[in-house]
Amino acid sequence: MKWPAMEYESNRGFLFQNVFFAFIAAVFFIYILKELRMIFIPFFIALLLYFMLKESVQKLETWKIPKPLIMIGLLLVIFISLSLFGLLLFIGVSSFIDNFPAYSENITRLVKSVLPSLKLPILDVEKYIANLDWEKILNPGQITALVSGTMGNFTNFIGNLLLVLLLLMFMLGEKVPMITRIARTLSRERGDELQRIVAAIDTRIQHYLFIKTLLSLVTATLAALILFAGRVDFIIFAALLVFFLNYIPTFGSLLSTIFPVLITFLRYGFCLRLVLVAASLMVMQFVMGNILEPQIMGRSLNLSPIVILLSLIFWGWLWGVVGMFLAVPITSALRIIFESIPTLKPLAAAMSGE
Repeated sequence: MKWPAMEYESNRGFLFQNVFFAFIAAVFFIYILKELRMIFIPFFIALLLYFMLKESVQKLETWKIPKPLIMIGLLLVIFISLSLFGLLLFIGVSSFIDNFPAYSENITRLVKSVLPSLKLPILDVEKYIANLDWEKILNPGQITALVSGTMGNFTNFIGNLLLVLLLLMFMLGEKVPMITRIARTLSRERGDELQRIVAAIDTRIQHYLFIKTLLSLVTATLAALILFAGRVDFIIFAALLVFFLNYIPTFGSLLSTIFPVLITFLRYGFCLRLVLVAASLMVMQFVMGNILEPQIMGRSLNLSPIVILLSLIFWGWLWGVVGMFLAVPITSALRIIFESIPTLKPLAAAMSGE
């Protein structure tokens, strides 16, 4: 006969052992994700593209279009999109370098206007500032090197692009999806449960990506109109930043607003134009991100704001900027999986936004 105290100690030890092994497994899994990120990142990007394109491919197949032709068309669309992104980035950087002399004069003027209020005990400081060569100090050529390095990393992380496209082609080209084949090897009940989980993940991520892409396009267009009305430089480049950074919740909209506001300040100084441009961008981002997006998105993701913030920090640390783009879809998928596991249901409830 076991005494209650002994049974309690036994259960407590068993629980501690489970928690310990779960912690070790989680640390090992995170280590693998970080060390093998050059494999996992292309896979998850291909998976997101698969969710985005799967229904379109299925619809095209119902129109009796040959699947190889569909695949070639997809390759061309992705290639053209990436080429257009690179071209717009190049135009934005080239435009900044071409216009840098005008900015260097404005920087000198702004610094000289601030000096009297600082009352620095330095002789001939204004003459020294006036003779500074900002082009040499700031070296806009470094921006070109930075962009080249970023594009190099971008190409590498996309898995040489070829790896992503190959994974995507295999995913879309399967006659019988992998999940269906796995479900066939399980019992009827477990197979149905697996397919239900995958279908829920598929539906929610598709809905999220479609709405997010649509809203990002609208936000970028509105930002371009605001910058055009304010006669701000680098409109196309700034709109491109708004579009892509809008996929990163909270931080993305903030970062995309800083660049055009800074350019406006360097071009025109502190004036009414700067206030109007900054206020218009912030109001637009607030309305789109905090009013319109929740209304349209609804409860498709059902994630707590603090969970979204923590997921951005975690996946950003794990995989950099790409991780921040992937954070919300991955976290949403994890919550759906946790919901189907009895022991992890409390964790799924904690992640929920309700």
